[in-house]
Amino acid sequence: MPQGQDEKVIPLIDRASQGDASAFGALYDLYFDGIYRFFNSHLGNSQDAEDLTEEVFLRIWQSLPTYQHQGIPFAAFLYRVARNILTDHYRRSNGANSEIAVDEEIIDHISSQSSGSSFDDLEHLAIRQVLGELREEYRNVLILRFYSGLTPDEIAQTIGKTPGATRVLQFRALEALRKLLDKGIVK
Repeated sequence: MPQGQDEKVIPLIDRASQGDASAFGALYDLYFDGIYRFFNSHLGNSQDAEDLTEEVFLRIWQSLPTYQHQGIPFAAFLYRVARNILTDHYRRSNGANSEIAVDEEIIDHISSQSSGSSFDDLEHLAIRQVLGELREEYRNVLILRFYSGLTPDEIAQTIGKTPGATRVLQFRALEALRKLLDKGIVK
């Protein structure tokens, strides 16, 4: 979500919190793809990703009447709910493998979003294999930044860190990714 988006979203949130289904539908349309990609990148199962995405929007719909603007971007609020739902999903799955399932769409998106950045000239297959080797915290920040398109401020709100700490985390994640690629972790 581009910066400044919340100014356009706040009136929709206000109307949706009053029970306006069309305003909620507009919020749903605006955020569905990003939330779905977040789940699909972690689960690699489109049906589960769709189900969990719907669960996010159901929880949001239920909580909107008491939602208060607190200076936190709405996207960060949504992704925080999504992270909680993903954690619940893993718990319900009895600790089933929470490894990231990185598909070609993620690789294309990361590469296309990162012109002139650390992803230049990297093979798509290498990124796919190496993202799964990163610590969960690093994977999450890279997915939220380059795949879901959140700003560092929105990511900070989502993961409960300061924007500065989030930028450092992103830098370290990119460095860890680069080191794994340099070590030839790719098979």
